[in-house]
Amino acid sequence: MPESVEKIVVLGVSLHKDVVISSLAVSAVLIVLSILATRNLKEKPSGLQNAVEYFYETMVGIVESSVPEGARGCAPVAITLFVFILLCNLIGVVPWLKSPTGNVNVTFGLASVVFGMMIYYGIKAKGLKGYLKSFVRPNVLFLPINLIETFTKPITLAFRLFGNIFAGELLVLILVKLIPIGVPTAFSLFHVFIAAIQAYLFFMLTLAYVASAYEE
Repeated sequence: MPESVEKIVVLGVSLHKDVVISSLAVSAVLIVLSILATRNLKEKPSGLQNAVEYFYETMVGIVESSVPEGARGCAPVAITLFVFILLCNLIGVVPWLKSPTGNVNVTFGLASVVFGMMIYYGIKAKGLKGYLKSFVRPNVLFLPINLIETFTKPITLAFRLFGNIFAGELLVLILVKLIPIGVPTAFSLFHVFIAAIQAYLFFMLTLAYVASAYEE
């Protein structure tokens, strides 16, 4: 977990170098796993293909039990978010790498995807006119409240993920400085547990928000 805040500029946009490196590392891992799992597909899967298919079927089952039938198309995006966030959370345990999700800009980017899904499935269920009308129900006085409720969902989603991952990494970093042996390792294992829980929470809240937008 680096202490550097060195930045790089891409197309005029300033980016944290450590976050970019970690994000690219996670993306590379996902690409390699995808290639390995699909290069020799078999009718009777085994090994990595079997593990990936079991994982995907399990996650799809969770999606199907959590959202209305018309919103089940969100499964590929929701599952991709879960896997990406999980690896982003876990990579911070690797020395000299930082969890991209410990940066609020990254978590806001992820939450914006969820926000887009909420709007898409809300419009799909009610039509554009019906979706806009939902903001003035039960009457126009509720417009500010309904708008605040809609926009705070992705904001709280972003801050929840950022806060937990950032705090976990900061705690381990402090312990490494104070107690170099033993305790930091134990807290690193605890960070792995928190990383998995936070990825799953993000996934389940994504489904809850999509379901809410679709059904209201």
